[in-house]
Amino acid sequence: MRAFQSKKLNAKGNVLPYSQFKLFSDMKESGFDPKRMERIVAEAEKMLDTPIPMLPASLYREYVTNGNRSNYQNPYFKRRDMAIYLAAAEAFERKGRFAEKLMDAVWAIMEESSWVIPAHLYLHNFGMEYTLPPVYGNNFNHGIDLFAASTGANLAAVLYLASDALDAITPIICDKIRYSLRERIVRPYLESPFWWTGDDGRRVNNWNPWILSNVLFVTALTEESMLVREQVVNMAMRRLDNFINWYKPDGGCDEGPAYWGAAGASLFDCLEILEDMSAGRLTVYDVEIVKNIGDYIYKVNIDGTSFVNFADCAPKTSPNPSMLVRFGTKCNSDFLVSFGKKQAAYGDFFFASGHIYRSLKTLISPEIAPESCPMPRASYLPDLKIMTVRETSDSASGTFLAMKGGSNDEMHNHNDVGNFVVYRNGKPVIIDTGVGEYTKQTFSADRYKLWFMQSGYHNLPSFDGVDQHQGGIYASKDEVFDESIPSFRAELAGAYPKDAGVKSLIREARLDGGKVTVTDSFELENEKLAEFHYMCSTAPVLKEPGVISLAEGMTMTYDRAYECEIEQFDPVGMNTKGAWGTEVLYRIKLRIRATSASLTVVIE
Repeated sequence: MRAFQSKKLNAKGNVLPYSQFKLFSDMKESGFDPKRMERIVAEAEKMLDTPIPMLPASLYREYVTNGNRSNYQNPYFKRRDMAIYLAAAEAFERKGRFAEKLMDAVWAIMEESSWVIPAHLYLHNFGMEYTLPPVYGNNFNHGIDLFAASTGANLAAVLYLASDALDAITPIICDKIRYSLRERIVRPYLESPFWWTGDDGRRVNNWNPWILSNVLFVTALTEESMLVREQVVNMAMRRLDNFINWYKPDGGCDEGPAYWGAAGASLFDCLEILEDMSAGRLTVYDVEIVKNIGDYIYKVNIDGTSFVNFADCAPKTSPNPSMLVRFGTKCNSDFLVSFGKKQAAYGDFFFASGHIYRSLKTLISPEIAPESCPMPRASYLPDLKIMTVRETSDSASGTFLAMKGGSNDEMHNHNDVGNFVVYRNGKPVIIDTGVGEYTKQTFSADRYKLWFMQSGYHNLPSFDGVDQHQGGIYASKDEVFDESIPSFRAELAGAYPKDAGVKSLIREARLDGGKVTVTDSFELENEKLAEFHYMCSTAPVLKEPGVISLAEGMTMTYDRAYECEIEQFDPVGMNTKGAWGTEVLYRIKLRIRATSASLTVVIE
């Protein structure tokens, strides 16, 4: 589906001149919300005595030399946070007390040879053998990765918020910002091919709308040439269509709910900026798939900030309530509006340097009064092949079950076809462990050597130690969702390589009241050791053969013919303390040697 193309939208005659452009054109009032700004000012005051972090070349090289990306990225992001907090605080107070520090932060950012982070250097044809970006020479175009684009948007926001305060010191700063944005963002965007655009037919992910939202923001606020404004917008609409076209009709985000904030939500950021830039003439809010992309996020909510964390996702994420309400309102999704108001109970403050349009819009939005929102008892995404069902419409009460099918070629893929999770009263019982800290290995050929990418560390079986394999051919089939039970059944044999010897593996997960039943029926080519795994963040206890005590007062029962082992292990490379409140994780193993068998576990 190509949303903009289907409506035959074109920038010519629809994009406003720079002099007529108004940011946040749909907002009746554009003043800062004082309550929100108290937090901004408090953070900015702390930064007044904080040194601007250093970013030496040796730190940049660490990613190539030892695979560490955090040591450079942490101070890199700190610089940008400082710039945008100081600029917003200065815009609110207008006393000049943040201007000098803001100048230092902005100057340091502009003096960086490249805004592309080390982990993304290889994507820009620079040659990783150099270990540093070769950013010199008249024919060189700067790369645009996620964070170069958001850096540009941050500097554009500094101009929008505090150009007068900086000009009072010296006009050099703002002049250099405009020059830097033209040379590092606008010119390479128009002149250089980037994989994330999808222009070459390549599959794209959250990079596409996330970068485009920031490029559009830079262009809207700084580019005076009408020709350039129209060129940028036309290319953005075509490239956003490339992103939308990769989505299936159900609007499901295969990168997971934590990435939806950079994928579907960034698409909405783009739509709002295009609305601003065209006085509402360039909109696709009424296209069904756009609405479905928005609705995805409530369908995978468990309770509060807990979401079904399949793929590279932490178990908790906090989508911006103000944005959810606007998304639902503009796409005519009453339920998304209600869900946004429900989420306001967990905080309606959002300020992130990577999503600056959304952040600034939140600062001028009145706080949303939290409202209750009965959640759907059952949801199914037929293209993404994810079922979510709950015992009651009160998300904090009763049992919740989710199960997925799909393939092992999803964006931010884990080998997890057939995985399921169980929560009780909004608390985890059987979990998807999530993802570890990103390193060079995470996105390399050795990705699936990381334990948390492997199916054996999801709630899935292995056969003689052989797990699922990565790739699009390794997938489920014959999926059936039955809302009346509710249940989800799928054939999982195709997710395993030939040496697993799996002729058939049918899994069915169902929720009956507060009882979860997961049945696995398998047939193998020859006798093997079948080992079924179940992941926990709270220590399970084997009470007696066939009975295991789980978190939240739940119990797992299983056929005593299966041997049970409960393993406690150190989750190397993962911050489980932050994700699950524990330094260790647990894996239940149920084993049987057989050619064919069936295993039913009941969790209640």
